[in-house]
Amino acid sequence: MEVAVKKSTKTTSLPNPAPKGELWATVGWSLLLLGGLAHMLPTQMEPLLKWSVYGVSVQMAVGVVSVVLALYYLLGE
Repeated sequence: MEVAVKKSTKTTSLPNPAPKGELWATVGWSLLLLGGLAHMLPTQMEPLLKWSVYGVSVQMAVGVVSVVLALYYLLGE
């Protein structure tokens, strides 16, 4: 028994990368998630959060940036 197979020459392209606004929204949500985890699991997250450069710890940077991004989105850009 032979089966007919149709060969297609149609090419598909990959979707366009996410717009800039969606990228920043994803970064903002990721920072909020990291900040929430740091708040809920302080002992487990301590090795990561205690890193600091010039007196600015990762915990402080994540906290400040996540609050600023949350306010940005809550106030409607």
